[in-house]
Amino acid sequence: MPTYFVVSIHFPDPLPSFHGRAAGGEPEWPPSPLRIFQALLAGAAARWKGSRFTEIALPAIRWLEGRAAEVIAPPAHASRTPYRMYVPNNAGDLMVAAWARGVDASIAEHRVEKDVRPTWLHVNGEKSATVHCLFSMDANECSHVEALTAAARSITHLGWGLDMTVGNAAILSEKEAADLPGDRWRPADDSASTTLRIPIKGTLDALISKHNAFLNRIGRDSQGNATFNPVPPLTAFRVVGYRRATDPPVRPSIVFELRNDDETRFSYPQAKLIHLAGMVRHLAIKLLGDSPPQEIDNPADWLRTYVAGHCDAPADVHRQLSYLPLPSIGHPHTDPAVRRVMIAAPLGDDRILRHLAMLLDGRQLIPTPETKLDRPPTLVYARPDKVAGRYAKAAANWATVTPVILPGHDDHKPGKTRKLIEKALRQSGIDLPCEYEWSAFSHFPKSLSAHKYDRDKRPTGYIRPSHLLDQTAVHLKLR
Repeated sequence: MPTYFVVSIHFPDPLPSFHGRAAGGEPEWPPSPLRIFQALLAGAAARWKGSRFTEIALPAIRWLEGRAAEVIAPPAHASRTPYRMYVPNNAGDLMVAAWARGVDASIAEHRVEKDVRPTWLHVNGEKSATVHCLFSMDANECSHVEALTAAARSITHLGWGLDMTVGNAAILSEKEAADLPGDRWRPADDSASTTLRIPIKGTLDALISKHNAFLNRIGRDSQGNATFNPVPPLTAFRVVGYRRATDPPVRPSIVFELRNDDETRFSYPQAKLIHLAGMVRHLAIKLLGDSPPQEIDNPADWLRTYVAGHCDAPADVHRQLSYLPLPSIGHPHTDPAVRRVMIAAPLGDDRILRHLAMLLDGRQLIPTPETKLDRPPTLVYARPDKVAGRYAKAAANWATVTPVILPGHDDHKPGKTRKLIEKALRQSGIDLPCEYEWSAFSHFPKSLSAHKYDRDKRPTGYIRPSHLLDQTAVHLKLR
């Protein structure tokens, strides 16, 4: 039966909040295993000094490096919009010196802007909110329980300095861990929408080196002048997808940026995104034909149906890759040209998608007569950024950027439109109860309408393949 070394972090505030941030400044929830690992190291450094830290703390904390970690956290909600505060620099001595000389000076001239976006925590009747980080271990494996427990009890903060906490640690069985209150976040093999940083072998040494660099950031050059040595960012960690046990599985997906030969970002008109989808699909067929995954028994049929998307099975059970050029969204004035392409696979096909990602990364697309490109873009594998994240993250309210092509023609009858929309939702695997509304126009500014022709009967909107021209297209909003 699994056994866990559990670090527990209590927020004693009756109205607890958490200010930790993930990559890009986005709120981080739950707190990542790396953040808890760092808090444990800070607690150990506060408790032991010099040789005692080296003898007691380092072997104990190094034991945690690279261990699989789960997080049990209370449900959280960000109940307020971000706000900006102005934090004075440590420049009070300059003010006093100026006043001593009779010079007017104000601390307002020595402030920096700081955007604050706290995550408020649900307490659910408990005296305090508690986060538990579970490091997996074999029974009786850990010989550092006493030292790690002492380090955990020395934790005072998590996230920012105002996120005051009280720490503790214990060894728990699987049953005892299952009884801990809160949402249980586990590493997910699929493309989970929540990513967290975790410690790996080398994280401890990297944190110590970064701390030493911080202590020595101010130095002297050969002439005795003060110099500033920037502190390098921490790079010895891994980013892993996490998912709650109650969350539905997420379709695996990968994102590529489109790059020119000079490494600048390539952009393509949103109306012609079908051209990019066709080029990516064509390259995927070529590369997977030359190097199919080992588990594929009949590569020829698999290429035709799964990779190329030719449908032999009923639409409700057909499995295939989806090639999705992503118009830029996120701000009313964003240029909606296409600079990224996402490839999504059916549930459970993460291995196939990773195999394809390795084949496509760094490959230049092959132009077609329709694209009229002298130098087509190169695909560069990228972690989802803010734009790609808006397409992939979970949401209770959802709207289309490009129109949904329905499985049939509605003959301009609302009742038939409704039936076609519900059929399209079932075929897409959306089986949750939802409300929806449709329109010819997108919710997103600058996205094109679902119309095929303008008032003068000229083609307009997004280019469609000829076999889909007779089918109705609509923009959707789901709740």
